[in-house]
Amino acid sequence: MAVAESVRSAEVVGSRARSVSPVRQIGALLKKDMVAELRTKEMLTAMFLFALLAMIVFNYALGSTVKTGAQLDLTGIAGGLAWTIFTFMSLLGLNRSFVHEKDEGCLDGLLLAPVDRSLIYVSKMLGNLVFLLVVEAITLPVFAIFFVKVNFLPRLGWVLLSLLLGTLGVSAVGTLLATISINTKARDLMLPVLFLPVVIPVVIAAVQSTGAAISGAPEAMENMATWLGMLVFYDVIFTVAAYGLYDYVIGE
Repeated sequence: MAVAESVRSAEVVGSRARSVSPVRQIGALLKKDMVAELRTKEMLTAMFLFALLAMIVFNYALGSTVKTGAQLDLTGIAGGLAWTIFTFMSLLGLNRSFVHEKDEGCLDGLLLAPVDRSLIYVSKMLGNLVFLLVVEAITLPVFAIFFVKVNFLPRLGWVLLSLLLGTLGVSAVGTLLATISINTKARDLMLPVLFLPVVIPVVIAAVQSTGAAISGAPEAMENMATWLGMLVFYDVIFTVAAYGLYDYVIGE
């Protein structure tokens, strides 16, 4: 009798969960990740400290090649420097986004919940996107002080658009691959091995568009639409592919 009641209760809970719209389910999962991160701030702190340390190292390393009295101006390679920092910074955040849930058994609870597993991917991807954008927004002024000697405020919208599209691609790919690597023994090593080769097209397009927006060179701005179009194309392809594959990946 008790078993039958438990089964009926589970069926009721499952039917109620299925009656909730996907948007509300994603919102609930996203809120869970946000609250958990705001309590510890481990991911945000680790990414910010890495980005800050990388900028300091690059500033001193590249500054030592400039003659005494000369002003360090790396505007021409600012896009490459920025995305070198942001790409490796994202590895820290993407890896940490699943560590606690895996170690504490929360991931198993999500798999048992009556929620479409693809929605788990969407919530995780959006959470990683928000965290990465927050750190990038904080570090961008510091980066500009260190490496950029031109006024790119008139083109700030293009810079932010390039960062948004590039970070979306990084988050879309990284969330899927972080899920794969978290189930392996060498998860800290596996994610960079899987992530870096796949994300290269996104990073190349992001470097070109961000660099063009920062420098404002006429010949570079002419190709801005092309690079942004490539970013949109890669974002759509990677997001759709990851969404479709996530149900199989997370169940392994």
